[in-house]
Amino acid sequence: MIAIAAAIVVARRSDDESAATGTGAVTLVGDSLNVGIEPYLAKKLPGWRVDAHDRVGRATAEGVDELRGRRTLLAPVVVVSLGTNDAEGSEDVFRALVDDAIAIVGPRRCLVWATVVRDGAERTGFDQVLRDARAAHPNVRLVEWASLVSGHPSLLAEDRVHGTPDGYARRAEETARAIRDC
Repeated sequence: MIAIAAAIVVARRSDDESAATGTGAVTLVGDSLNVGIEPYLAKKLPGWRVDAHDRVGRATAEGVDELRGRRTLLAPVVVVSLGTNDAEGSEDVFRALVDDAIAIVGPRRCLVWATVVRDGAERTGFDQVLRDARAAHPNVRLVEWASLVSGHPSLLAEDRVHGTPDGYARRAEETARAIRDC
């Protein structure tokens, strides 16, 4: 009986220590905005394994293909930054691709997706798709990039798409917060 109680205490201590250190693993699949947060995110998640598969200029269809190809290799948390490079008016296609991504990630993993800004403005149709996905799936979290830059436009670089160094640092901070919420 004492041995069982000691084993329970050790198991609880291990769980508590893991929670305190915040260790885990995350897979990144996205576009240049994910590329921009990579160095900052690693600093915001000490002890975490960050496996990045981001590419500048990536559209959502290509990103979902990347997720599909890595399906069995995905970490428990998957961070996606896609939608910025998709054509205006393609919200229906984006919705289908978001649904595909959710199915690929599955209900046992957490999917973190950043809202989309292009030319300094929120892509409201795309972001509504993401908000609908969050409402329908308890394992979906959003990084409210659109809201963040709306309140602080200086976080965007001159091209009004990418972040400044401060912008990427803030985006990484919000991404890390969403990851820890998983």
